[in-house]
Order: sequence, then structure tokens, then C-alpha cells
Amino acid sequence: MKAKFVVLLATATMLTMLAGCGSSNTGAAPSGSETENIETTVEAPVAETATEEKADEGSEKYVGSWHEEIAGRGSIEISSIGDGKYSVEANWANSASEMAAWSITATYDAASGDLTYDDGSYQTLEFDSEGNDTVLEEKSVQGVLHLNDEGKIEWTDNAYESDEPSIFVK
Repeated sequence: MKAKFVVLLATATMLTMLAGCGSSNTGAAPSGSETENIETTVEAPVAETATEEKADEGSEKYVGSWHEEIAGRGSIEISSIGDGKYSVEANWANSASEMAAWSITATYDAASGDLTYDDGSYQTLEFDSEGNDTVLEEKSVQGVLHLNDEGKIEWTDNAYESDEPSIFVK
């Protein structure tokens, strides 16, 4: 856009100079017919507000694939879905034939820097020898994903009766 403006400005300047050549009135402006094809539109860049920039900086650090640090049996996939909301899909293998699965829409809280949710879906699934699944348990859950100073997610969820967060790393 800037290059188009520069070309148009140069063209307008040249037409103005040519219009004055051979004229005894050097202070006269170009006539309407000489300037009617000149376009001089300037668009100002749209700047993000400081709050939006802060939200983008903090919340985008959550996006990606994470795995549980100690046992290595859990995984989280986080992706942005816009408007400060994030899709969180988590799985935790309890055994070779049983796993827990979460499907969450979390909201970024700029004040705390956390992803929070109040109505996530939790299921415990059991698989048979042919790979078919049966839902053993299903409930609504709430929790917090907190990014600590070491760049690790501390995840606390009410699906289990524990106040200790699970730690996830990229």
C-alpha cells in the first residue's frame, strides 16, 4: 500500500510540474481534467491495544502439544479458537485398555495468566480387544491450566480428588 501511495504521489507531482510548463501563470493549480485520475488514499495501520498484546503474548505460550512430565502417560493438545478461547484435548492412559479423556473450552484470564474452564467434558473409556470403546464414567469438570516460571503447565482439575497439579512439558 505504501509503494502505491509513493507512485501516486510522484505521478501527481510530475503532472503538477508539467501543467506549469509553458504557462505564464506559475501559481495556477492543475485543472480538474489533469488530476481526476490521481488516487491519494492513505490507510493508517491498525494497532493492537496493550491489553490485546498482553493476552496474545501470555496465552499463545499455551498452544501446542504437551506431555505429562513424571509418568509420561498423559498428553494435552491446546489450540487457539479465537476471542481468548482455547480448545484443550487431554488424554491419560490408566492402563493398556482404559483411559481418561477431557474435551475442554478454556478461557484465557489476562489477570492471572491462566487458562480456566468451568464446563469441561470428562470421560473414562474402556477398550475391548477389537478397539471398541465403552464409556465407564462421564461428568462435567472444572479446572485451571497454569504456566509456571519454568514454562511448564501445572494442571489442576476436579475429575480426581487431588489438589496436587499434574505437570506437563512441551
